[in-house]
Amino acid sequence: MNPPTIEAGKAEWRTWAEGRRLQIDFPTVSRLVTAHLLEWRPLHDAGAVLIYLPLATEIDLTALIDVGVPCVATRTPERGGALTLHALGGALERHRYGFLQPAADAPPVEAVDVDLVLTPGLVFGRSGSRLGRGAGYYDELFTRLPNAYRVGVVPSPLVVSAVPVEKHDVSMHALATELGISVL
Repeated sequence: MNPPTIEAGKAEWRTWAEGRRLQIDFPTVSRLVTAHLLEWRPLHDAGAVLIYLPLATEIDLTALIDVGVPCVATRTPERGGALTLHALGGALERHRYGFLQPAADAPPVEAVDVDLVLTPGLVFGRSGSRLGRGAGYYDELFTRLPNAYRVGVVPSPLVVSAVPVEKHDVSMHALATELGISVL
């Protein structure tokens, strides 16, 4: 199934990406991406690494925690507001939308301490443009992390020539796929 044209709206792109994701072997892709990241020097140089706790159709990076990478994750507010950052390694809880996040009492982390952001997205352009799920949480978060190195984490079939972007959309510095890490 070919991706939509660049002129198509973001909703059409999201529908295409969600359908394409159903065809991907995420456990295998997750192991390969994690292995590439563990061989990548910037991961080991970072003071704190922001990861995400994956949905079923996202690459799972939680193995990074098990090998001692200092990982942080976001906590999503129940009703509006900005994402907060918390250290991983303690209890997790399920948000009302079904995904896992750090428990309410997880130690907070200041945005200034995050050096590397391993960023989820539905589909990425080869230049680093990102199309997420549409809530705008990461776009807002990136305004608080202006110096953090942003890496889009995505299966290679979901890296396309270009995705529709708007003025507020923030691009990645690199892409991590099962094929390796591409610095842009």
